[in-house]
Amino acid sequence: MTDFNYLEQVATRIKRNRQQFADVEEELATINYRIHEIPLKISTESTFAKMIGEQYNDATSELESAKQKLTAEREGLSNKIREDITTFIAEFTSPELVIPLDPSSKIADGNTTFKYKNGVVYRSIFEILSELLGLSAPILVKDVMFSASEIIIKVTDEYEAKQKFLSSINEVQKTLSIKKNY
Repeated sequence: MTDFNYLEQVATRIKRNRQQFADVEEELATINYRIHEIPLKISTESTFAKMIGEQYNDATSELESAKQKLTAEREGLSNKIREDITTFIAEFTSPELVIPLDPSSKIADGNTTFKYKNGVVYRSIFEILSELLGLSAPILVKDVMFSASEIIIKVTDEYEAKQKFLSSINEVQKTLSIKKNY
């Protein structure tokens, strides 16, 4: 059984690691810029230091060391993100996927609405799912709108709504399965 709460944790981890990855990239860009500047400024800086009676501190080795550390960290984060996306897709496409919907629906304005049990909101799942599907949130598939807080189906018959829901989930899983193979 694939648990939606577990999927939320994986999706949250993907988002957190992506933010860390972006931070590392930014720091790496700064270090690369500083490394690039050293040969351009070394003559002036070393002469100036000598003239004022100070020792010139060549930061090249420290910067190169920091660059290596950040490059390794970036590679590690990249691997974690890739692994978590693979896990997310595998779990979401599992035939054992359980979506914790409250079984009682609400019919209003020509729609049937299902809320998640206990009012839980699955924001991270739908952010990652939207990205993987190339769609904006909320996700609309065959008259079924999937969002972080509810699922709305554009029919008023509860049985037909359940059929459309199952068909749409199947469509989403097929699309993700295709992505899994790339």
